[in-house]
Amino acid sequence: MPQAADEWINKGGTDPELTTNEAVTLPPSQPEAPEDKQQGKKYPHRISFDMASAQYKRLKYAAFDSDRSMNEILREAAEEWMKARDY
Repeated sequence: MPQAADEWINKGGTDPELTTNEAVTLPPSQPEAPEDKQQGKKYPHRISFDMASAQYKRLKYAAFDSDRSMNEILREAAEEWMKARDY
């Protein structure tokens, strides 16, 4: 880094919006109480598939053939899969 740029950065100091002059104290956190509700199945947050598989090629063809996006088809299939498994 050139010396002039280094001096300019050092003279600038700290951005006042990024620092506070007073110490911030947070109240102590309390552990969460166990819920009395009956918990259902854990929601699947990720769905993955192999893009080189025949299944992906069928999905691309279905999207092309039906003028629906691949996302629409996947969303519908995921909803049906979850309903079949009581999610």
